[in-house]
Formats: sequence, structure tokens, C-alpha cells
Amino acid sequence: MSFLYVILGVIVTFIVFKFVGTTAGFILVALMLIYGIYHFIPSYYIIKGNKAYAAGDDEASCAWYKKAYDTGRTKVETKTSYAYILMRTGNADEAERVLDTIIRVKSLDPKKKNLAKQQRCMVYYRQGRLDEALEEAYELYNNGYKTSNLYSMLGYFKQLNNAPLDETLQICEEAYDYDDENRDILDNLSVCYYKLGRYDDAESISDKLLQKNTEFVEGCYHGAQIALKTGNKDKARKCVEMLQNCKRSGMTTITEEEIKKITDEVKGNENTAC
Repeated sequence: MSFLYVILGVIVTFIVFKFVGTTAGFILVALMLIYGIYHFIPSYYIIKGNKAYAAGDDEASCAWYKKAYDTGRTKVETKTSYAYILMRTGNADEAERVLDTIIRVKSLDPKKKNLAKQQRCMVYYRQGRLDEALEEAYELYNNGYKTSNLYSMLGYFKQLNNAPLDETLQICEEAYDYDDENRDILDNLSVCYYKLGRYDDAESISDKLLQKNTEFVEGCYHGAQIALKTGNKDKARKCVEMLQNCKRSGMTTITEEEIKKITDEVKGNENTAC
């Protein structure tokens, strides 16, 4: 469609220059340039935001996305992405406000609305509203909306909510059947096996996770826990070493205190072995 508009613009400009006059033609060109710049500005901000995000600079990415959002001319997908980056930078309340404006649109495509609701589940969790997060996640799930991210949230929320382990295992294994490559799904399942005392199963899933996700805080942390339980001190040390290179964000669920504790525990085991 944009290409057709360009062709149409060229044709109109040619007609104006030929039949109306040079002055009118230049005025038209100027107006078209102004409109083009006005129309492209949000896209420019988004490009800059994506570049900053790819470079690992969440704060800069969030600032660029805010510029795009504040133009009032961004698509739903951009608003949803902005909400996600807001969560990564610790601005859960603002993320909720952005998502609510999407969800309130009655005529919105259900898929886009469900995606916004899925994002809002994580917002609720970040705000300490775990029961609401779990309730909305299950509402989406029961209505047939299933994605890897939703499955990963359900497994994680149920563990946080101290749900019966058999129930948590059921959803974690179902999630694994749905997507056995998603790092959060793998992490949830390994933790669930660990809590059930199925350490060999936990180690198998953790090993699969860490083959491709060496900078995943949660995966490295739980990998160290599992390795200590199975007596694999070398693997535990390797997991702790990987933890030092993991990038943290507002979405990280493992605290620095927990990381220090597991690091000290691994070092303590090494000293004991000596």
C-alpha cells in the first residue's frame, strides 16, 4: 500500500508541475516531504529503540519507545513491546497503564488483545499481585489461548503460589510437550523435578537448557542447585561462573542475595573437598 501511495504521489506531482505550474509543484513537494517526515518519525524512534535493545541498553530502548508511543501514532504491536520494555526497566505501573489502553479497545483483534492480557499477567506479578496474575493467565488458558510465554508463566506462577506439586508438574510437562526448546519452560520443569526429588530428571532438563542458554540467570542458578544436589561439584562451579556473565534486568526473578548464597555454597563445597 505504501508503494502505491508513492507512485500516486509521483503521478500527482508530475501533473501539478506540468499543468498547474512550477510554484505549485514545489509547494506540493514540500508538503509531501513534511507529511513523509511526520509519518516516518514513530518508525524512526522504533528503529532506534530496537537497536538499543539489541545492544543490551534497556534504558535507552525504553526512552526511544516512549518517544514513539507519545506521538500517538503507533500500532498495537509497538505499544505491547513498549510495555514489555517498561517491565524490563522496572516500570510495571506504567506498563499496566499502556496495556490497559490496549485491552479496553472493544473492536481490537482478539489475538492482539490476548497478547496484551498475557503481558499484563507478568505486570501483575511484578506488582506483587500473584493471585490476579495466575487468575488472568488461567482465564486465557481456559479460553484456548496457548503460547510458550503463557505456559512458562503458568508453571512459574504455580510454583510461587505453592500449588500442589502434582498440579504444577502437570502444567510444566504439558508446557514441555508444547515447546521443548523454550528456556523458561525448561527451567520450570527442571525446578519442578528438583522439588519432587527427581534429581536425575531435573539434571537432564537443566543440561538441555544450559546447552543453548549460558547467559540465562535462572537457568544457571537452578543448574548450580541441581548439580550440588547430585554431587557434581564441577558442574556447580561452571554454573556459578556462568552466572557472573548473565545480564540482569527488571524481569530477572533471582536476586543478587540468592546468587551470592549459591556462589558461597559452591565455594564452600570446594573448600571442604580440599
